[in-house]
Amino acid sequence: MDAKERQRRRKKKQRRRKRILNFILLLFIFALIYLFLFKTDIFTIKKIEVTGNKKLNKDTILKASVCGKGENIFKINKNYCQNSINSLAYIKSVEIKRRLPSTLKIEVVEREEVAAIPYIGALVYIDGEGRILNIKEKEGEVELPQIFGLDLVDLEIGDFLFKEDKGKLDFLKSGKENGSLKEMKYINFAKEENLMLELKSGIKVAFGPLENIEYKLNFLVEILKDVEKKDLKVKQILMNKGDNPIVVEEQ
Repeated sequence: MDAKERQRRRKKKQRRRKRILNFILLLFIFALIYLFLFKTDIFTIKKIEVTGNKKLNKDTILKASVCGKGENIFKINKNYCQNSINSLAYIKSVEIKRRLPSTLKIEVVEREEVAAIPYIGALVYIDGEGRILNIKEKEGEVELPQIFGLDLVDLEIGDFLFKEDKGKLDFLKSGKENGSLKEMKYINFAKEENLMLELKSGIKVAFGPLENIEYKLNFLVEILKDVEKKDLKVKQILMNKGDNPIVVEEQ
């Protein structure tokens, strides 16, 4: 074997040895990182912040989250925790964020009660998407508009009413957005061709069918502003007699 071949083999061995050493070094670095992240208490959750909650207390959300102090902040499954919190009826959305080294932040957006439905001696509270948020006994005056004329059976918290009834959903959504829902005391869906309303002011409204809902509710808001501005004594507003509503004043 000549000197040139021996030199070539020696360099090949050196390169192989270098690759092995680099691999061992890389494993050592990964091991140190793993030990630093998961085997020390630096990244152990010491504080959990909950923001955005008004209806639900912090403890209820923490219990639902299945995340707790003392866990490693990198080991928690954020999607699992978020899905668990989303199972609460009052939760609309949730986001969990890691604040290194040891703080977990839970940001929630809650659903808002917009109406109540009398049901077997109790009240069913729903949000603007028709989701049942709570079922409880009636206590005192009800500030929210009450909905009548629905055929309801076997209700459970978390259920969505009006899943296939776009008209009623649009009515709740548009009424919430333009503020008219807050002016209503009773909503009667018994006759689909002529929805009947009673406002907190005592004015009765024949709304007509659930068509052009956003336009009609905005029109109703303008009528009520005009009634207040002119200090009119109104007993009825008829929106089921054509394109132009009829305002009936008290005699």
